[in-house]
Amino acid sequence: MRTSFLYRILLIALTVTFCLMLSGCYDARETDDLAYVIAIGLDKGKTNALRLTLQYAVPKNIGSGGGGGQGGGGGGGENPSSITTVETPTLWSGLNMVNNYTSRQVNMAHVKALVISEELAREGIERYLHAVIRSREFRPSTHVVVSTRPAHEYIEAAQPILELNPAKYYELAFRSSDYTGFIPRINLHDFYFNTESLHQQGYAIISCVNQYEDVNEFNLNRSTFKEKGHKGPFEGDFYAGDVTRVGDVKAEVIGTAVFDGAKMVGKLDGEETSYFLMSAGQFVHAYWSFPDPRVPDRFVILDVRQNRKPKINITLANDRPFITLRLNLEADILSIQSGENYEAPGQLDILEAHAEEILKKGTLRTLNKTAHQYRSDIFGFGRHARYMFLTWKQWEELNWKEIFQNSEFSVSVDLNIRRPGLMIRSSPAVSSQGKTQ
Repeated sequence: MRTSFLYRILLIALTVTFCLMLSGCYDARETDDLAYVIAIGLDKGKTNALRLTLQYAVPKNIGSGGGGGQGGGGGGGENPSSITTVETPTLWSGLNMVNNYTSRQVNMAHVKALVISEELAREGIERYLHAVIRSREFRPSTHVVVSTRPAHEYIEAAQPILELNPAKYYELAFRSSDYTGFIPRINLHDFYFNTESLHQQGYAIISCVNQYEDVNEFNLNRSTFKEKGHKGPFEGDFYAGDVTRVGDVKAEVIGTAVFDGAKMVGKLDGEETSYFLMSAGQFVHAYWSFPDPRVPDRFVILDVRQNRKPKINITLANDRPFITLRLNLEADILSIQSGENYEAPGQLDILEAHAEEILKKGTLRTLNKTAHQYRSDIFGFGRHARYMFLTWKQWEELNWKEIFQNSEFSVSVDLNIRRPGLMIRSSPAVSSQGKTQ
């Protein structure tokens, strides 16, 4: 009887103790005590192994409509973010150093972009990638970006004009993949998974600071149109930093950084990125300029969409993959500069066949470049190849990442033009001297 009474007293005491512990906030951190980082930059250091750049939000300037100076808009004359750079042996020791001179404790729970310099990426980032993945603070949705110039320069140039909230700026800038096709969609979780998987390799967004200050400086020395055989540059024939434009925001993103393991081995420009997204089934839609099949110096502009995943078939012969890819696309006509009546019965087939041939050649060129030059399966073809094996051991022994460089490709494109826009028939303009082209 006495034992039962003591047991009840002990049970009540433990219950009260646990309730007090669960309802307490002994380890809570007030939001006013934290500095929320929105972008991290990693560069090779001059006095130490790593140069760490942090961009963190300044809530009082965001809330009051600040953002003067480079930040644009608002009347407060103060930037909605602040940037600090420190040289350090490791990423986490750098955070410790920043915490030592920042009034608030640095918090990584809202990081939108991990920006890595191309110099560091080509040496390999495995040690820094593991340091980020192991932490509970970093979100898996963080965007992975490679800057062709030092990462701190890109972050300093990425000052929003249309957005008061710098975190929102990064979210919207990287979302452009859905309506331009010039950059891939990649987050920290998927990037890390690809670097260590057996069936796919990693890729990241390419960023840079635009090189032009005035329109008179425009040139095409670093455009990629010549190596593709184009007569002139199309909208995607550039890497980040080389686009012929000027504006208040100097930071830009266009292109894909190709990785082999945790080391960058090459890059794709904007157009090649679109072909990569189509082949991987990640392309959404974009406005696309095609030379007119009858008037080559004029253009036909289509709104191209990928509503279905590509059909992929893979066979193996003597450790040589034979990959057949079929792309299913739809498009709407946005403009026919020549005035040719491609909407007429039987004429639309000419335009579709012409666009299909251009897309087929571009896709083949991108596949061969990535497989034979960079030796990297960023498309994820290995995911389809592994179903050919009965056991995981057989799949491992194949060593897909090694034999992918021997791949041969066959591509077909099925493009259906669904709508001609608000015009049902194109015709030339009529002047006092008659019809003109």
